[in-house]
Amino acid sequence: MKNKVLCLLGGVLGSINAIAQTAPATATASVATTQPAEQKVSLYGFVRNDIYLNSRRNLDLRDGVLDIYPLDATNLATRTGTSLTDNPNEDANAMSQLGYSAIVTRLGIKFGGVSAFGAKASGTLETDFFGITNGAAGTSGGGTENLLRLRHAYVSLDWAKTQLLVGQYWNPNFIPKCFPGTANFNTGIPFNPFSFIPQVRLTHKLSSTVSFTGMIFGYNLAGFSPAGTFGSGTGVDAQKFSGTPSFAAQLGVENKKLLAAFGIEGNTLRPRITDTQNPTTGVWGGTGSPNVQKNISTNLFTLNLLAYAKLTTNTTTLKLHTTYGQSYTQYVGLGGFAEYRDATTGAWKYVAQNQWNIWGEWISTKSKTLQPAVFVGYLQNLGLSSAINKNDVSGSTLAFQGRGISTTTGRTFDNMLRISPRLDFYSGKMKFSVEYEYAVMKWADIDGTVPNIDGTLPSTVSFKPATGNLARGFNATNGRLGLLMVYNF
Repeated sequence: MKNKVLCLLGGVLGSINAIAQTAPATATASVATTQPAEQKVSLYGFVRNDIYLNSRRNLDLRDGVLDIYPLDATNLATRTGTSLTDNPNEDANAMSQLGYSAIVTRLGIKFGGVSAFGAKASGTLETDFFGITNGAAGTSGGGTENLLRLRHAYVSLDWAKTQLLVGQYWNPNFIPKCFPGTANFNTGIPFNPFSFIPQVRLTHKLSSTVSFTGMIFGYNLAGFSPAGTFGSGTGVDAQKFSGTPSFAAQLGVENKKLLAAFGIEGNTLRPRITDTQNPTTGVWGGTGSPNVQKNISTNLFTLNLLAYAKLTTNTTTLKLHTTYGQSYTQYVGLGGFAEYRDATTGAWKYVAQNQWNIWGEWISTKSKTLQPAVFVGYLQNLGLSSAINKNDVSGSTLAFQGRGISTTTGRTFDNMLRISPRLDFYSGKMKFSVEYEYAVMKWADIDGTVPNIDGTLPSTVSFKPATGNLARGFNATNGRLGLLMVYNF
């Protein structure tokens, strides 16, 4: 029965292919001898299973298979004025977790082998079962785990020296030839910028080793969007309503041993589009008559800088990647921006937060079957691009939009370190990895919220960690043992 089904399927596919390649009835003999090349379509992907054990709860995604950082303590002392009262409760985040998941399993289709507009045309359609939404914070389930999500969907046209790529693909700071090979599906998050976004990307070879890439792009998934005040706090609409595409440019060099480049990226956001205004006084934010709704056009521009390098020898692979700038939430990173109403005009104002991320990886490639490796990542909160004077803030309107900083709890991340040694075992189409991930996230009170010794509060806030005798710091440490098994096809 199985053979009959296969024969029938082969016959149907053969008929479809014959129909697709049949020349029109009016075609001449000369045209028939120059038919286009046959389109090539191939499947690829893998079946993947993860098992992990965490020593502490983390901010994680979908079944906990992707962890981002260790969560802050929940039993912090309570401050009243300049005194602290111990919290007798235990830290609810000091709890181990054991998890299993197969949702990273992936399926893709590659197509090509034909020409269009004088170029070689090809493309990719790729999906996995990771879903696009998460469950409740710090828990597994309740989101869209086990449901398909669109990873990549793009078409590229390749001429002799130029490539045009249109569709959904990696963000400009994720480098397909230079990204962490960690067993953990976090792929170096939050140090390495991760996301796939709709884009138009043009790459041109200036020489045999030097190339320039320029692109414009946007956002279409809440999980991969800048910080914002729309809807659930994501910035998909914040970027769309700005009316300005995000952009990036990179200049790189590549030969058999070295890959290196530097780049720049800019994002324009409009976190709010409407507000109320008193037509007589011009003051924003009022309620009741005579206030009327007005459209507002205040934008926030953020800038990122990128540099990376990869060195490949017969026995070793070394990678280094660093970014400096603003707006990393769209890359499953930390930070964001502060917003507040001006004390005089009532108008909304925005200030971006600065951050530095860096990671490196060493891989021994002496053996084809057993390859030890280690990943090291570090990031630092550099505070707002300009401190906010509290006298310029109307009431209690000051808030932070983003990840890792909360004006509700008065806590912020200071820095984070992750060290992940691993062993990768290869055999045929299969890979088995064992990895230990040591991560330390330093949490602290936000500057400007901690009283001075005399009980007064500082006059400015920059969303850096507070310092001094009254500031509370906490190192959240997680040890994660991960086992990974993959069958590639």
